[in-house]
Amino acid sequence: MEQIQLPDGKKVWLVSDYAGTRSVLTDPRLTNDPLRMGDKAPFSAFPESIASVMAHDMLNNDPPHHTRLRRLVTPTFTVRRIGDHRPYVERVAAELIDNFGETPDLVGDFAGPLATTVLGVLLGIAPEDAADVRYWSEMFVLDLLTRNEEAIEATHRLIDYTKALVVARRENPGDDLVSRLVSMHDDEDRLNDEELASMIFTLVIGGQTATTQLLAKALYLLLTHPDQLELLLNDWSLLPSAVHEVLRIDPPLQMTSFRMATEPIELDGKTVPPGDIVVCALKDANRDPARFTDPERFEIRKGDSQHLGFGHGLHRCIGANLAELQCQVGITAFFTRFPHAKPVGEVTWRQTPLITALTSLTVERN
Repeated sequence: MEQIQLPDGKKVWLVSDYAGTRSVLTDPRLTNDPLRMGDKAPFSAFPESIASVMAHDMLNNDPPHHTRLRRLVTPTFTVRRIGDHRPYVERVAAELIDNFGETPDLVGDFAGPLATTVLGVLLGIAPEDAADVRYWSEMFVLDLLTRNEEAIEATHRLIDYTKALVVARRENPGDDLVSRLVSMHDDEDRLNDEELASMIFTLVIGGQTATTQLLAKALYLLLTHPDQLELLLNDWSLLPSAVHEVLRIDPPLQMTSFRMATEPIELDGKTVPPGDIVVCALKDANRDPARFTDPERFEIRKGDSQHLGFGHGLHRCIGANLAELQCQVGITAFFTRFPHAKPVGEVTWRQTPLITALTSLTVERN
């Protein structure tokens, strides 16, 4: 564990080993509540109109409030409920592939549009709004910790959009996830409009940017490890394991949300004083040689489901089943059609503290 300074000037304790990360992610002495963090909160530079909505999400709350929110929405994200969407995801993937040129960009022409289209139908986002929603989501994730005015404006627009979506579905419900969340209740308990907007905001971020990166990185890793691709093509039962291995070796998001110590906490032989912020490096934890054998090697047969690619504990990503489904469908659709595809040109990335984003992956279909 070491103390580092983020681009916005905040100092945080960074935990990068597997055991330490699991401990941090389950320690009740570390609060996720940004209202208790004050100016140490990750979005403290954002206007109050943004911060107040983000503070109502499950990711940024502790029990019992977190427990209440999670209880209300969990039935929507079960394996069975998400599995009902597989035929639609398969259809979208096939249509995108049908429209490929000779050298498609698997980020801009496939992984991104697949996530956008599926998310649009699930949440009831109008097709004409999809490009804006995708842009706003990417700006938030890529520039959250940089005090970037463009990112603040994009976040403001995305939150305004989610609020308007809640109002529209409350007045005119449809057959989409937002409508189900609006009507979701447990006895007399319901989500209020601010909680709904915050919930949808988080689903958009995870369902768009994180899901895009999961599929894009899966395609990249398989294309650049032909021995592993051959294993998969010869045995498609390895697909779930392959997705878990992608999540282990290069998770969509690299850093966890902020957690603040509420009392002195011993970590890695050091004392974190009350009020200090702790974050975890998920990619490093997933490559900890004390936990994983030959951790730098991408090996789809070892697919350890105990990776931390979706986090761990109470705040493990609630959309994990949907992300895995889209990744499995995308891998299958692409490599069934183009088993001999090869990368061409430069593969481009963008590095931030929160994410290492694959931004372009051009291939020859062969």
